Amino acid sequence: MRSSKIKLNLHHKTFTMKTTLYVFLLAFGLTIAASSFGQNTPVANDTLKLLVTNANNYHKKLFLVFGWQGCSWCRLFDKYHSDSAVHAILDKYMVIAKADIYKSKAGADLYKTYGKEGTPSWTIFGANGEVLADSDNGKGNVGYPAEADEIAHYLKALKIAAPGISEPECAILADKLKDYRNKKSQIIK
Repeated sequence: MRSSKIKLNLHHKTFTMKTTLYVFLLAFGLTIAASSFGQNTPVANDTLKLLVTNANNYHKKLFLVFGWQGCSWCRLFDKYHSDSAVHAILDKYMVIAKADIYKSKAGADLYKTYGKEGTPSWTIFGANGEVLADSDNGKGNVGYPAEADEIAHYLKALKIAAPGISEPECAILADKLKDYRNKKSQIIK
């Protein structure tokens, strides 16, 4: 029997340990079921459905970040998403999930389908699993939004996915992106 590890970190303040364990066990069970019983449904599709369903349970969109541990910009994006002010804003509208593209077959498969070249890459999904916005600004993957045009694209994507996000909230997010960018060498070693 072949099984795949799924390494997805869900950043959501209302998650309890029991809920998190349930999500991981369900995702792992779907992986084994798909590989053991010869189902035609790829593991990545099951994982995406699980993540979208989880976001729907909170009446939120899914913000899926593709990255890996060796990527300094990915780690900086994680720090940004963990910032209390950023989390307080994004948590109103989205469930943030992280897919490691090297440690997880499901993460790698999702990245091949929905990610953009380079990491970090991110995609925002709607209630039916449809792509609402992603990190491609027409010139390529913005990754961690560090420059003015990249920040503008990130905020535009957030506004598409969460029309209720306010201008003051967007200003805070933009300032936090700049703060973390400016402190990257101090934060990420």
